[in-house]
Amino acid sequence: MSSNLLDRRTPYLRHALLIVSVAALVTLYMVPASSVVWATPGQNRLLQTIPTLTPTPIPSWAWIGKVGDNPDYALRGVSDFDQKQASLYAGAAPQIWTHCGPVALANALWWLDSRYEPNPVPPPTLHDALPLVRTFGGGAWDDHDAQNTVPLIGDWADRLGTQEAGQQVGTDIAAVAPAVRDYLAEVGLQQTYTVTVVASPSFEQLLSWAHRESGVLLLLGFWEDQGDRWVYLGAHYATLAGAEPLNRYVAISDPYRDAWEAGECALGRAGATHSYPHESDLHNDAGYASHDAYRMLETTGPGGVGALENYVPAFAGVPNFARQNVAGDYASYLGSYSGSPLITTKVDFAVVLARRSDLYTIRLPMILKGSR
Repeated sequence: MSSNLLDRRTPYLRHALLIVSVAALVTLYMVPASSVVWATPGQNRLLQTIPTLTPTPIPSWAWIGKVGDNPDYALRGVSDFDQKQASLYAGAAPQIWTHCGPVALANALWWLDSRYEPNPVPPPTLHDALPLVRTFGGGAWDDHDAQNTVPLIGDWADRLGTQEAGQQVGTDIAAVAPAVRDYLAEVGLQQTYTVTVVASPSFEQLLSWAHRESGVLLLLGFWEDQGDRWVYLGAHYATLAGAEPLNRYVAISDPYRDAWEAGECALGRAGATHSYPHESDLHNDAGYASHDAYRMLETTGPGGVGALENYVPAFAGVPNFARQNVAGDYASYLGSYSGSPLITTKVDFAVVLARRSDLYTIRLPMILKGSR
C-alpha cells in the first residue's frame, strides 16, 4: 500500500476508532445501576479511567422465624433477652455479667416452645400446652409473658451450674447438653427433641440449622494472635437467629449487646419499633429484638474454623468475658490479653436443639459443601 493511500485513510481510521470507543463507554453506562457497582482498578494506570463492573450479591436470608408467624410468642423470630439485668447478678466482686449461657439457652427454648405450640395463644391469656418453657410465679402469668423471662433464666442458671465467681466463671459448655437432656426427660420430651454438640461448626452447618429453624446456642471464643502462638482469652454465648448464604453472614441474638440497634453492624433485623438506648429489661418482651449480623470468615489456628468479622475490633470492647465460659478443650491455650487489636472471634461450639422429625426434612435451598 502506498504512503499516499495510507495518509488519505488515516483520518477515517481515527474516526472509526473514536466511534467504537464512544459506543463502548455508552454501553457500559447503560448497564442498570441496581445490579452492579462501579470500581476503579488500581493495578494499571491505563485502566484507572475505565469503569469496571463488580456483581453485588443481594442478601437472601434464612431467618429462624418469620416476622408475625408465631403469635405464642415469637413475633420476631428468636428472642433476644439481655444478661445485663440486676436481677441476674448476685453480687460477685468485681461485678461481671455471667449469665450469657442460660440467657442464650432461654432464647433457643423460648423459640422452639413458641414454634411448636400446638394451639398458639399469646399472653396475657394463660395457656401452655408445650413444656419446653414452663410458667413460674405460681401460675400468675403465661409462660411467654415478659414476667416469666427472668425466672426462666434463673432456673437454667441453676440447672447449668452457672458460676459468678471461682475458677469456672460462667457456664461450662460440657454441662449444657446433659442439663438439657435431663430436662427433656423430666418433661417427657426426650423422644421428640435431640441435643447435639458440634465443635468448630462450619457456615454451611449454621445455614442448614437456620433452614430447619432449630434452636442453636453458639459459644464464641475470643482468640488473640500473639505472634508466636494463639492465646484463648475467654468465651461468650449467643443464639443463632439466621444466616445469609450469598455473603456468608450469621445473625445472632446477643445477650450482652444490641449491635444492630446501636448501629455497630451493617446488617441485621430488629423487632417491634422501639427507642435505643433502652433499659436492659425491655427485651424480656420477646416482641423486641436486635438480631446482629456479622460476616463469617474462614480462620486458622485452634478453635473454630469460622470467625465473626469485626465482632470485637479490640478486646477492650468486651473485657467482661476474660477467662469466662472457658471451654475445657481449649483450657491449655488460656492466657492474658497482650493489648493488641489482633482479636479473632471464633465460633468454637454449637449446641443444637432440634425436633427429631426436622432431622429428616429436606428444605431447599440446601448447601452441602463443607458439611460435617
